[in-house]
Amino acid sequence: MAIYYVLTPPGMTNPEKQTLFIRDGFSWLAFLFPLPWLLVRKLWLLAGLSVVLYLIAVLVAEYWGLDGLPVAYTVILCLWTGLEGGHVRTTWLQRKGWDLKANIAADSIDEAEAVYFGNMPETSAAPARGFPGSPVHHPSHTVALGLIGPYGSR
Repeated sequence: MAIYYVLTPPGMTNPEKQTLFIRDGFSWLAFLFPLPWLLVRKLWLLAGLSVVLYLIAVLVAEYWGLDGLPVAYTVILCLWTGLEGGHVRTTWLQRKGWDLKANIAADSIDEAEAVYFGNMPETSAAPARGFPGSPVHHPSHTVALGLIGPYGSR
């Protein structure tokens, strides 16, 4: 079961089309192709920073003869992007003004959408409907470096 972050953009007009679900978990694409993954997700600053740090690692390796340093940096970048990419993307969008509405534990994105939209009230007077016992967690903003999930585990 994965955790999905539910985000809405500022000035949202159509919740069904503009709500974004981001899976917080290991991503093989982010692990295998960290720089293209960062660029596709529009995390320009992090992509540029990772290139600059790689160039610094190459220069340090050349100057001091540490041949494994660029390889070690690449492995660390791949692991970090694969493990924490979803959380970093969520944090980045929040800084741009997106609102983190909920964290949902679900097996698939379709199930997460069904749980989230099922718990939304249709009108202001109508009670929230949804699956009995559905795991919707309204987030607090305390995360320990993104290493601990919203339910206390990874």
